[in-house]
Amino acid sequence: MRFYDRSTGAFIADSSIDPLKDADASIGSLKEALSHYILSVSGWRSVFSTEGDEGRGEDVSAEDRIIAATAASAFFRYLGKERPRILLGSDARPTGRLLMEISARILIALGADLSFLGISSAPEIMAYSKARFDGFYYISASHNPIGHNGFKFGVDGGVLPGAETEKVKALFLGDMTEDLPERMRALSASVTEDVFDAVLSRHEAVKRRALSYYSRFVERTAHADSSFSIPFGVAIDFNGSARACSIDIPFLRRHGAGVRCCNAIPGQVDHAIVPEGRNLDTAKRLLKRAHDVDPSFILGYTPDNDGDRGNLVYIGRGRSAHDLSAQTVFALVAAIELAHAVMEGRRKVAIAANGPTSILIDEIAHRLGAEVFRADIGEANVVTLAEMLRKDGYYVPLCGEGSNGGCIIHPSKVRDPMNSVMTIAKLWAVPGLFGFLTKALCGRKRRETLASLLSAFPRYYMTPAFSPDAVMRIRSTDFDALKDEYERMLTNEVEANMPEGAVSYEVRQYEGSHEEIGLGRDHRPCPSTGGYRVIFKASDGSPVASLWLSRSRTEPVVRVMVDIKGGAGALHDRLLGWQRSMVERADRALS
Repeated sequence: MRFYDRSTGAFIADSSIDPLKDADASIGSLKEALSHYILSVSGWRSVFSTEGDEGRGEDVSAEDRIIAATAASAFFRYLGKERPRILLGSDARPTGRLLMEISARILIALGADLSFLGISSAPEIMAYSKARFDGFYYISASHNPIGHNGFKFGVDGGVLPGAETEKVKALFLGDMTEDLPERMRALSASVTEDVFDAVLSRHEAVKRRALSYYSRFVERTAHADSSFSIPFGVAIDFNGSARACSIDIPFLRRHGAGVRCCNAIPGQVDHAIVPEGRNLDTAKRLLKRAHDVDPSFILGYTPDNDGDRGNLVYIGRGRSAHDLSAQTVFALVAAIELAHAVMEGRRKVAIAANGPTSILIDEIAHRLGAEVFRADIGEANVVTLAEMLRKDGYYVPLCGEGSNGGCIIHPSKVRDPMNSVMTIAKLWAVPGLFGFLTKALCGRKRRETLASLLSAFPRYYMTPAFSPDAVMRIRSTDFDALKDEYERMLTNEVEANMPEGAVSYEVRQYEGSHEEIGLGRDHRPCPSTGGYRVIFKASDGSPVASLWLSRSRTEPVVRVMVDIKGGAGALHDRLLGWQRSMVERADRALS
C-alpha cells in the first residue's frame, strides 16, 4: 500500500516494495563508502545523493542503504531493551524519505515499538521524544548541503553525549563483516506488508500528538501560558525546511503575532541551507515588504533544513532590514535570558558556551554579574556542561554554540528559533526587563526598539564560522602533531603579533565538556580531538581577542577563527592571516 502525508501531500512509503531487496554491496564497497562518512557526536553524515553535494534526487546507493540499515540496528541494540519505544523522523531532504523507510523496516524487524513521525524539525522530534519514548532516531544532515544526509539519535530529548555515541559507533563498526549485506536484507524482508501498514497508518496521529506536545513544550521553556503575547509580526523564509510542517505558523498566530512566510513547502529549497550571509537575503526582502505594509513586522528568521538553527533578520534604523550574524543572535538571546534571571534575583547565574563563541558573551555576562563556562564544539558538549553546572548549584537558563547561532534554553536540549522569538518577546512582556538590560549594557535606559538594544551591545569583529576564510583543507591527519607544531610557532611569534591592548595570552584546550588551561600535551588527552583557543588579555585580565582552531567533526576540514574587541577589521584580518600561516606551516612540517 502507498502512504502519503495528508498535510503536505508528500509520498511516505510503499509497504509492498522492499528498498533493500536489490541492495547488492560487498564488504569492500561498504568500507570504501564508509571512509567518506563523518561519525561524530554532532551526527553521522555523508553525501547520500547519487548526484553529489547539491543533488536534489532521491536515489541512494546500495552501499549507503546497507549502512543506513546498520546504523539503525546499532542504535536499537544500544538501547538494550527487548521492545524499545522509538520515535523516527527526518528533515526535508530528498534522500530522507528512503533512508527513513529503510530505518523503519530495520527497527520494526528487530522488535521496536516504532512511532513514524515523518518529516519533522529537530526540536519537534527531540521534544516529543521526552513524552514516552526510550529514544529517537532522526535522519538529518542539519546545515550541510542538500545532497548530504545522516543520522542523529538520542534519549530524553537530546542527542547522546560523546561517550555514549562511541558505544553506538562501536556496535555499528563491529557489524562490518562479510555477511552484513545479507543480514540487513534478511531483516528488511522479514517485515510483512500488513505489519508495516499498521505502523505507517498511525503516522497522522503521531504527527498530531507530536505538534501538540512540542507546542506546549515551547511555552513551558519560555515560562509562558496561552495568554502570552508576541507584540510584533514575524517574517519566515522556511527555505523548504522541516519547520514548514511544524508548529511555527499556528503557534505564532495563536500568541498574537502576525506571520508572513515563503518557501513554505517541505523540500522547496530555494537557496543554500546554512542560514547566514546572503542566504538571509530572502528573509530580509520578505520582512521589508511586510514592514512597509504593517510596521509591527520587525523580526524574521530563516531555519536550516532540520530547523534547529534559525538566524534572525530585523528592522533597523531607516526602516531597512538587516541580518544578524550567528554570534550576535546568540548574544542577543543570551543577554535577555541572563538579564531576566538576574532581575528575578537568581544566584550564581551562568551560561555554558562552546570554545569559538565570541568573547562578546563574556563581556555581556560580566556586566550582568553572570559567569561563562565553555566546552568543546558540539551541542551535546554544552548541554552536558550546563547539566554539570546545575548540579554544582549554578542557575543556567541557557547554553549554546554562539559560533553556530541559536540558544538552547532550559529544559530544551536543542537550539530552536521558536525559543529565540519567545525570548525576544519577553523584552516587552516582562515589565522593566528592557530598561534593566540596556542600563546594564551601556549605563542608561534606551528607547524600546530592537535596533536600540543591539546598538547598546559592545562591538566585536568575528570570523563567521562558515566564511571561506575560516575553512582550511590540510594534508595532515594527526591533529595532536599539528597542535604541537602550531604551539611551537605560537610561542615563538606571539610577542610580535600581540594585538593592541593585550599584555598577555593564555591557551585553553577542550575535550568534550572539559576545558583545560595550559600549553602542550600535558593539558589534553592523547589522541586529542578537541578545539584549541588562544585568549589575549588586557592588563586588568579582561579578554580583548582570541584565536580558535578546531578539526570539524561533520566536514573534512580544519576551522580557524578570530575574535576582536572593538570592531577592528584590519586587526582581525592581520591576526587571521597569522593564524592561517601557522596552520599552513605546521601542515607542511608534517607532510
